[in-house]
Amino acid sequence: MEFVKDMCISTGNRILEASRGLLLVLVFLMAMALQVMGQEPAFYAQHQQNRMVYNPALAGDRDIPGLSLLSRQQWVSFEGSPSANHLNVHSRLPDKNVGVGLSLEYERMGPVQYGGLKGMYAYTLQLGSGGKILMGLQGELRVLQVKIASLELVDQGDPLYGDDPGMKFQPNVGIGAGFVQGRFRAGISMPRMLNSALTPYQGESSRLSRSSQVLYLDLGWQQAITESISFDPALLLAFSAGRSPLIELSGLLHIGEKFGVGAMFRFDQTLGGMIRYTHQNKYVFGYSYDLSLGKLLNNVGTHELYLAYNFPFNQSKTMSPRKF
Repeated sequence: MEFVKDMCISTGNRILEASRGLLLVLVFLMAMALQVMGQEPAFYAQHQQNRMVYNPALAGDRDIPGLSLLSRQQWVSFEGSPSANHLNVHSRLPDKNVGVGLSLEYERMGPVQYGGLKGMYAYTLQLGSGGKILMGLQGELRVLQVKIASLELVDQGDPLYGDDPGMKFQPNVGIGAGFVQGRFRAGISMPRMLNSALTPYQGESSRLSRSSQVLYLDLGWQQAITESISFDPALLLAFSAGRSPLIELSGLLHIGEKFGVGAMFRFDQTLGGMIRYTHQNKYVFGYSYDLSLGKLLNNVGTHELYLAYNFPFNQSKTMSPRKF
């Protein structure tokens, strides 16, 4: 019996060491990719409710399939202001430590439009301590279209703005990892690792037309206050070469299993608030509003809508949609 016990402990230690080594490799690959610059991605205020947007390791992170829509309308008082939309579906495969996900995205800023399709694969490694390590990969195909002909020009005869340049397709890959222990969670990811220009103009190398390599780090935990009230604080860090890091602090106060209210602050002088409502443990509605306190103070803010549906499969395994 002692021999079997020692063998089990030794095997568990080797698995844990291998997992740590894999995480170090992921960090190294992400650091190498950060040497390039790219287009600024959309940052969602409600990403803690849909963390698969930034980290493919979170695909199928619960035992029930889920469908969600995340829509962000930024600086709505400005004509041609940015907007971003994500439609996600993901699930854990039955009786396996494997999760899969699919995401459709559409972003627009002025005459520039992006569309994308992402597929995600995640594997969960259960640890003997009750924790778990999540590892994920994703593949993506993006398309860019610039509608130059839709612009109202001062000089209508300018040959540079005569015809639309067409569309450009770009594949990309991403990696991510996470760790969960009790009510604590942590994640690291780089959704886009390849450095390639996403521009319809042949030979153009503007840094604003390149795909974005952003390294995300996030920490969070759930703190019970009473039997029916809990608080979820979170920290998000985003690093990209040539730019100041994004630092975001957020928190969501859960009241029972239905209501949630929270706030968010980014160190780029952005302040926001959010609400959340869950009905019958299946339907989730979320709304957030944030406002820039810096140079863009004259805009009327940014609105973000979150809608989700948790399929009632395997109800004996269903966990609260507000929990990780």
